[in-house]
Amino acid sequence: MNNSYVLDEQNLNKIKNSLARVENIFLFLDYDGTLAPFKVDPLSAFALPEAESSLKKLEKSQKYHLSLVSGRKLSELKKMIDLNRCHYAGSHGLEIEMSFTKGVIYPHQKQELDVLSRKNYQKSREKYSKLDGVRVEDKGFGLALHFESENEQSAEEKKLQALFENTAYQVLSGRKLIEIRPVGWDKGKAINYISDQIRKNLEIDNILRIYIGDDRTDEDAFEVIKDGITIYVQNEDDLNTEAEYYLKNPEDTAELLKVIAGEL
Repeated sequence: MNNSYVLDEQNLNKIKNSLARVENIFLFLDYDGTLAPFKVDPLSAFALPEAESSLKKLEKSQKYHLSLVSGRKLSELKKMIDLNRCHYAGSHGLEIEMSFTKGVIYPHQKQELDVLSRKNYQKSREKYSKLDGVRVEDKGFGLALHFESENEQSAEEKKLQALFENTAYQVLSGRKLIEIRPVGWDKGKAINYISDQIRKNLEIDNILRIYIGDDRTDEDAFEVIKDGITIYVQNEDDLNTEAEYYLKNPEDTAELLKVIAGEL
């Protein structure tokens, strides 16, 4: 993929022209590393004030339909950033709350797990709960293992990949993070589900989808947006991504949102 820096004047003008040509814009954003800088304590990783301010302006526009898509639990994600007309997808979209409906939607209902899958899942939860240097986050759907050391993460990832091979769970790796979650659902499927729900509820067409994210789990979303705008937030990583454009860090995301909101 030939990645282009979004905030270069030529690319920025190209994106603004694309936004001006459509009636409805579905703006999907990851949270950590995209709207909020990484923190040792995830509960202190709040969105940059400039980014939140622009999102609050965008949600007042009938043209924009905002969605936050995160690996965080839905309840936790909603505490981190409070928007009124926004759709929230937690646990990589395994739990979704649409702004125009009541209650939580579970689009990928918990499947009936085989004995081996349940056994390996329980074994992993018990093992990592006892290990120093690892914080276990039980999401109900799966586990998020937060590591202090990237070397330890890498070593454990290989063991877990082997353990859960050909089971009902998949193992995904992020920054000092390993997630064990059900097979068959990802952020790509989640944003397609949310898009369909918005279209049906509001009876709208002529849309442009934008996805901004920084993690391996966001690649699933980049892949399903073939006719939209995909933006990778690089942070400290390389540019090995399917996204068409890139930003350097959450500060860049805030700057882009400021430009977009300023066009209203």
